[in-house]
Amino acid sequence: MYHILDTPKTDKESKYCCLPKNFSKQMSFLANSDYSLINLDDVDDILSGKKVMNSTCVAVTFDDGFEDFYHNAFPILKKFDIPATLFMVADRVGQSNDWMHKHGSPKRNLLNENQLADISNSGVLIGSHTCTHPKLNEISLNKEMLENEIFNSRQALEKQLNKKVEHFAYPYGLFDEEVVQVVKNAGYKTACSTRSGFNRLEIQPFLLRRIEVFGSDNLWQFKQKLKFGTNDMPLTFHLSYYLSRFKEKFLR
Repeated sequence: MYHILDTPKTDKESKYCCLPKNFSKQMSFLANSDYSLINLDDVDDILSGKKVMNSTCVAVTFDDGFEDFYHNAFPILKKFDIPATLFMVADRVGQSNDWMHKHGSPKRNLLNENQLADISNSGVLIGSHTCTHPKLNEISLNKEMLENEIFNSRQALEKQLNKKVEHFAYPYGLFDEEVVQVVKNAGYKTACSTRSGFNRLEIQPFLLRRIEVFGSDNLWQFKQKLKFGTNDMPLTFHLSYYLSRFKEKFLR
C-alpha cells in the first residue's frame, strides 16, 4: 500500500511519502523476483476459485489518488510492467486532499479527469475510496450518509470511466460490521483494510490485508516486509526473529 510518491513537503507527511527513486528500486525488485504480480481483479479470481496461482502473489495498491501518481509512479509501473490498483476519492477528482488539511498536512492535488482516464485506459485498475474520505465507522449509524459514500462513489467513477468499479478501500482503514455490509450491498467484490499480514485463500474478501510502505523504508526493509507480512520492520527485526526461533527450537 502506497499513498504519496513524492518528496515530503513537511515532516508530518514524510511517513506517507515514498521517494520515486526508492519506488523504482522496489518495483525493479518485484519485476525480477519470483513473485506473481497481480491486481485486485486477480485477487478476486483467486479467492473465488476462478484462477489458481502456484507462487506467492503481490498486488501493488495506491490510496487516495494523488496527482504525483501520474508523474512519478505511473511511468515506473509501465517501465517494469507492474499491474496496480488505485483507490480514488471520487468527489475529489481534480481537487485536493482537503480531508488532510485539518490535521495540518499540506495541500496536494489529486488526479484530474484526464489523468484518471489515461491511467485507467493504460491498465491501472481503479477502485473506490469513498466520495469524500470520511471515517466510515463514525458515520455508520447514519445509513443514508454511509450509503452515499459507498454507493455514490462507485457510480460516479463508473460513469466517468465507463468501466465497472468493483473494489473498495476503507479510508483510514476504519470500518465496522455495518460498513462491511454496505460495501457488500453496493456490489463490490473486494475491500482492502490497512491491517498488515498475508492474504491466504480463506481470507474474507472484504477484509483484505495490506502492507504499508513507509517513506523511510529502504530496499532491505521492503523485501523483509514482503517476507514477513508486517508493516513494522526495524533494522533489528531480523535478528530478533531468528533469535526467537532459535530459542523455541533449542532452549525448550
